Amino acid sequence: MVTIDAPTSTTLPVAHFAEGLVGFPDAHDYALFGGEGGVFEMLPTDDAGPGFVVAAAAVFFPGYHPVLDDATAQRLGLDDAGDALVLTIVTVGADVSVAHANLLAPVVVNTRTGRAEQVVLSGQDFPLRTPLGAN
Repeated sequence: MVTIDAPTSTTLPVAHFAEGLVGFPDAHDYALFGGEGGVFEMLPTDDAGPGFVVAAAAVFFPGYHPVLDDATAQRLGLDDAGDALVLTIVTVGADVSVAHANLLAPVVVNTRTGRAEQVVLSGQDFPLRTPLGAN
């Protein structure tokens, strides 16, 4: 088991999702843009999937420390939890001042290798929709 206590920013040019994202199995390569204030645009490099707004979990949810099972950590090549960047996919409704983060299925990126996966956390009590910035 690997407990993630991750950095809040990255200089990683492309994140590679071997299995795609949940609901978008053909979306494999995403570039991360921005990062100011812990918010990134995650855009596909090949137009195979949609773009997302993602937030660095460590910035908005400092008490959030998901635990990855050994198989997931191995797929991502995470020998050191410090190499993991944990991002939450953000949804914005009609009122843009209200945004929610998905803490149940974070995006975990190995900042050393670029390997990434959207991990559905089983057996952990994290909500699917949490107001962005709620502690």
